[in-house]
Amino acid sequence: MKKYHKTISLPSAIITTLLSLAFSAQAHSRGCSPMPALDEVLELDQGSQHALLIDAPVTRLAIGDPQIADLKLTGRDSILLTGMGAGTTSLNIWTRCASAPIQSQVLVKGTATQAISPAQPQTDAAVPSQVQTDIRFVEVNRTKLKDVGISLFGKRGSFLFGAPGNTTGSVGLGGLVPSGNNTPVPLTGDGFNIAWGGGTKEVLGVLNALENSNFAYTLATPSLVSLNGKSASFLAGGEFPVPVPSSDGSSISIEYKEFGVRLSLTPTVVDGSRILLKVAPEVSELNFNTGVSIAGTTVPSLNVRRTDTSVALASGESFVISGLMSARNYADVDKLPGLGDLPVLGGFFRSSRISREEKELLMIVTPHLVQPLAAEAQLPELPGEQYRHYDPNAFELLFLENGDFEMQSGLSR
Repeated sequence: MKKYHKTISLPSAIITTLLSLAFSAQAHSRGCSPMPALDEVLELDQGSQHALLIDAPVTRLAIGDPQIADLKLTGRDSILLTGMGAGTTSLNIWTRCASAPIQSQVLVKGTATQAISPAQPQTDAAVPSQVQTDIRFVEVNRTKLKDVGISLFGKRGSFLFGAPGNTTGSVGLGGLVPSGNNTPVPLTGDGFNIAWGGGTKEVLGVLNALENSNFAYTLATPSLVSLNGKSASFLAGGEFPVPVPSSDGSSISIEYKEFGVRLSLTPTVVDGSRILLKVAPEVSELNFNTGVSIAGTTVPSLNVRRTDTSVALASGESFVISGLMSARNYADVDKLPGLGDLPVLGGFFRSSRISREEKELLMIVTPHLVQPLAAEAQLPELPGEQYRHYDPNAFELLFLENGDFEMQSGLSR
């Protein structure tokens, strides 16, 4: 029996349609919806971002030039496009619902650069062109100290006990110690001492106690006049020498370091109601306690309080440009192990010290628009003017002079 095979040829258009229908059915089985095409050209500005929503699971991304645009997959079907630099590049997106990628062009527009100049000085003749800047440095230092303890000393034959600080070189207190014996007395040089014992006894005790409070107030008020838009500096202090050895140590040169009250500023008058002020005040003082020794010479260190900032305010207004509040607490307990922990009686074998220090620092700036005095104007009284011709006779100096030399007037006021 013969078998016949018949070949049927279909037109290419029909084959394409059948393949498209088959692929659509497969895509539909994957949960894909019809793919909307992206814009032929995607435009965005440099530095901006644009979100793309693709109605299909994204499998792959490609960008032609990452220096122009950047791609980031933010979800299963969402993309974040970022403009990096000016130019044009290509974009390809592959999904599970299509064999060919979705293509588009990305155009990134560059941002125009414009030099932003700082505030220009005011040129209006009605606005004063000079600025007087007053700086106030206020520093407050408060300390509190409490120190209390009991020191015991005893001796019998070859047995001896004593609190810290008792040495054989200590000085006796006359009747408090047996005559003829160089018995040490546990006195402290930084507190009040109450001693008991001695005589025919071999036990001596001393109560050491001290309570101290300290308050210090420092005020400096430098003032400086500067032309609008120009820098100016001011220093009231001095210079101290610092020996600097050479690299081989064969010679020593001297360098001078400045200290005192320093003020540097640059005012800019924007208009009659606003002043831009760049100010850098500084207060420094010598401190020999933390100095160093160079070539046999003690060189002090500097305690410095400085700030550097810019503020905007009107004439006559004040601004606290910097501030500091610091506190330091210190506690110290010396005791004999075991006995010093006993209730009540442990106080005879224990000494305690508590110290607290608080510092507060403020820097306040106040600018003023000022005008020069007229040519024939009367100047204010100069500092110390009333003492220029001060020459009392012997009687006035002995019976009438009370030492009141305070000066409350002058240009600095």
